[in-house]
Amino acid sequence: MNTQHTVPTHIAQSTGEPVWLRRTLIGIALVFVGLFLVLPLAAVFTEALRKGAEAFFDAFKEPDAWSAIKLTLLITAIAVPLNLIFGVSAAWAIAKFEFRGKALLTTLVDLPFSVSPVVAGLIYVLV
Repeated sequence: MNTQHTVPTHIAQSTGEPVWLRRTLIGIALVFVGLFLVLPLAAVFTEALRKGAEAFFDAFKEPDAWSAIKLTLLITAIAVPLNLIFGVSAAWAIAKFEFRGKALLTTLVDLPFSVSPVVAGLIYVLV
């Protein structure tokens, strides 16, 4: 007795969705990645290399450039571990426990997704 089930080839086996739908959604996602990630990066590198590679590398000889690079690396070395610790701790607490203030913690975690970076920048300037 054969108990194997076969799925038609026009249906994706992992999700049960039609293959054309899956490919369309992947295509839309790739277009967004191209528009919002690849295109701006290409524009930055094109503008940076507009005067040639020599001018680009000469910019690294400036003391202000090295100061900015050092500051960026220092802030990154501090912010990434702190965000990792806070993020994992908050996710663990929110997922595993019921406690007073859980809604506030969830709101604080979600706040950066709902507040525009422009508005956040204005808050720092105006306060």
